Amino acid sequence: MTPNPYRAPALAVPPPATPPLAAPPLAAPAFPNRADAFEPPAAGRGPRRVQRVRSGIGTALAGHGLAVTLPLLPAILTDDPGPVFAVGGVAAQLLLAAFIVALGITRTVRRDGANGVGLVIGWMAGAPFAATAGIVIVASLAS
Repeated sequence: MTPNPYRAPALAVPPPATPPLAAPPLAAPAFPNRADAFEPPAAGRGPRRVQRVRSGIGTALAGHGLAVTLPLLPAILTDDPGPVFAVGGVAAQLLLAAFIVALGITRTVRRDGANGVGLVIGWMAGAPFAATAGIVIVASLAS
């Protein structure tokens, strides 16, 4: 068997015995006072971050609204509007998902992660409502 190169070599002499009641030396504290270790957040950081998340949620929800309503125009102009709207709606939702991913990555790279998080939250929250609205619209166009 070959020796393990990542294992420490065996000691030729055992380590010296320490007295059982000897206390280890104490390390100096990183901060002389515990109150000095706490640094409060900047005054304007919290509300601005919340506004950025809300902005991302609103952008994604507006995108869902456009993805549901824009396919109505070509669907109304054709003789069979149901399948045209269904295909257009699925294509619009796929384009919206790609746009949300690209915009979220761009915002995160530019150090605006709060907006990217808001985009993802808004897209996920709006997807069931957009699907429900699309089904209702297809059913109303089919009749």
